[in-house]
Amino acid sequence: MHLTPDITGPHGGGDRRIGRPLPLADRVVAALQEDIETGRFGAGARLPTEPELAASFGVSRTVIREAVSRLKADGMVVSRQGAGVFVSDAPLQRSFRIRDAEVGSGVALREIFELRLCLEVEGAGLAAIRRSPADLAALRHWLEEMDRTKLGQDLGVGADIEFHRAVAAASGNGKVAEFQRYLSLLLHQSVTIARSNTLKQKGPAYVDSVIGEHSDICLAIEAGSAANARDAMRRHLLQAAMRLGLIGEEEAALLS
Repeated sequence: MHLTPDITGPHGGGDRRIGRPLPLADRVVAALQEDIETGRFGAGARLPTEPELAASFGVSRTVIREAVSRLKADGMVVSRQGAGVFVSDAPLQRSFRIRDAEVGSGVALREIFELRLCLEVEGAGLAAIRRSPADLAALRHWLEEMDRTKLGQDLGVGADIEFHRAVAAASGNGKVAEFQRYLSLLLHQSVTIARSNTLKQKGPAYVDSVIGEHSDICLAIEAGSAANARDAMRRHLLQAAMRLGLIGEEEAALLS
């Protein structure tokens, strides 16, 4: 179900309650971005108030606050003191955009995975050098969550995505973390397909090897080895691409 605003009056009637597994703020950001891009909220339009949005989406005001903050950072909305939050005069002048429809294309999905190789391999190397104790705790937490939820409703995909976001955060590069957060809005479906394919083709036990790929990344970052962290991330992403049928073993070997 696509999330679009149903603001039927000054108090924002309509119910757009959001379910998991993606972080709620990410889902709100994606919905509001589309509202702006499709013209539902045009340039210069005032967004509903924080309480109205919270009621409309069925989330807390803290979630709305985080989502709006991201939209501000992206230049899509601006605050006017005492007046509220407004769509910027040029909300669509963004340097980069991957639309949801593109993700359904095999070619685009392959390109996204190649983009992930460029971004996440080096991000893992930076994380090995710059990680803090809090970063390591976050990686361990999401690794444990992946194992705990691997046979649950979302097959551990939510924790998987959060693990990759934690690696990006540990890189100490805010732009890497920001771009990874943007990609995470698009990755849930593809990661779910890969995980489902793994279960169907090789059974539940093989999922442990997928978690093991993440564990190798975590261990390399903990050890402070940039080279090993890059290698572990590259192996994992290539294996994920093969699980999706995006590349074959021969090409994966050439890219290793």
